[in-house]
Amino acid sequence: MERIEPFQDAFKVKAWQQELKANQVQIQSVREIYTRRGKDGNVLHSLINLDAQGPDGNRLAPLCFIKGDAVSIVVVLIDEESNDKFVLLVRQRRICNGSLTYEHPAGMIEDDEKPLDVAVRELKEETGFEISPDEVVPLGSKPWFSATSTSDEALYFFYCERRMPYEAIRAIDGKQTGEAAENEHTRLQVATFPEAHKLISNLHGIMGHFLYLQAVGDYETMQGLSV
Repeated sequence: MERIEPFQDAFKVKAWQQELKANQVQIQSVREIYTRRGKDGNVLHSLINLDAQGPDGNRLAPLCFIKGDAVSIVVVLIDEESNDKFVLLVRQRRICNGSLTYEHPAGMIEDDEKPLDVAVRELKEETGFEISPDEVVPLGSKPWFSATSTSDEALYFFYCERRMPYEAIRAIDGKQTGEAAENEHTRLQVATFPEAHKLISNLHGIMGHFLYLQAVGDYETMQGLSV
């Protein structure tokens, strides 16, 4: 029989509550409104009704979307002959409105996993690339929150570079990926940096580009980007 993880036992829910307490928030009650679980019964994310009070005496907004921390990886494919750079994107349908969206490979951190280990795993699952941990470089020493309120999600940014023949780079374009069991129907998209920057419509992706270009000192490409 499949084990269904109780909402209150989920690592990300416990971590969220610990963060509230660390910020001197007094929790009166936490009520689960809706929880989505993975195929193994674990909690993926939850919509919460929160009754809590901050250290200043003011009540916090009652709704919170618990997702936990995640990773995002900028994958740069470099033509080994010309040194031209290409960005590897994941194309899928946006859940909220059904439009096509282009993103960097990404994934959620479960339990007490290390962000680097998650980045390596997600690269394999979403792109098919076998990457060793020393090929994945962190972009910053801390995660960034994706919103100022309503969600606890914070992102760790990484990048990896891989030199390949141009024909091998182009052969990746259009490859179908994702797990149907997890409702993932994705395709890979290869684009130049200017093309990728225009295709991406989420702030995580835009930020990932600038963090990478700053890290490698490629200011010429950075100056040529537009949205």
